[in-house]
Amino acid sequence: MLLNTTEAETSPDQENHLTPEDTDLVPQRLLDNQAEQEYEAGIGLQRDQDDTFLCEDVELQDDLSPEEKIFLREFPRMREDLKGSIDELRALAEDIDKTHKKFTKTKLVANSTAVVSGVVSLLGLALAPATGGGSLLLSAAGQGLGAAATVTSIVSDRLEHSQNRKAQAQAEDILPTHDQEEREAEEERADYVGATVKIIANVINTVRNTRKNVRAFQKVRADPRLANAAKRLLTTGRVYSRSTEQAQKVFAGTTLAMTKNARMLGGTMAAFSLGFDLAAFSKEWKHLKEGARTKFAEELRAKASELERDLTELTQCYQNLQQKVR
Repeated sequence: MLLNTTEAETSPDQENHLTPEDTDLVPQRLLDNQAEQEYEAGIGLQRDQDDTFLCEDVELQDDLSPEEKIFLREFPRMREDLKGSIDELRALAEDIDKTHKKFTKTKLVANSTAVVSGVVSLLGLALAPATGGGSLLLSAAGQGLGAAATVTSIVSDRLEHSQNRKAQAQAEDILPTHDQEEREAEEERADYVGATVKIIANVINTVRNTRKNVRAFQKVRADPRLANAAKRLLTTGRVYSRSTEQAQKVFAGTTLAMTKNARMLGGTMAAFSLGFDLAAFSKEWKHLKEGARTKFAEELRAKASELERDLTELTQCYQNLQQKVR
């Protein structure tokens, strides 16, 4: 019993007593526990920081108006659309100017032809008393050249107008504007009808006068007496004999049947027309030298520049909003 009591009394001491090996393990355990606690504390701190940043981001997002949020979402697509519109407008302006330059050259040729026509017609009137049949050929040539110049100019104007209508439709597809299609379509039909009437009338009149001159020239070659009578009529302006009266009837409507006053009036009108043709030729030449740019093309370029400035401002606004979100 004494032995047992001793064992019982010493047992607690043995339980509290630590061996050197146990003593070495204590700091390690403490270190492990401390490290585990610090790790858990670190995770908690990181979570708190993430939650704080998330809340700040949410707050920044909440600071944006609905319009700003929509703008941030839609601007990248809008930017590409604006860039495409700017490029298309400038390309369309270049095409319009190229087309206008081509038609300007065509009208320049027509005006030069009209100038030659005027010169030839003046020569036909001036040389009628001396050349007789030669003046008929000059008059026929002048009228033919004039008709060709007129038809070329009218057709060129109509074709260019049609090309401009197509260009305007393309511009409206890029940047839709007010609708004037019905009114403009009616005006275009009226213009085409008017141009067609002018061409037909001009051609008919030219053909009729050419036939008269050709027939008169054939009469002059076939009957020299009529040619001499016509020269006397042109020189004096009076009908002296039956032959001059016959010549007046045969050559009616041609330079050989014109009186002196009629020739002077015809020459004045031809000179006035020649001056007008020279002015038109000079204007077209100057316009071509300056680059032959159209007002509509310049308006498209101005619109493209305006869109480019708007795009720059919108891009700056977009970047500012992005910085605000960040």
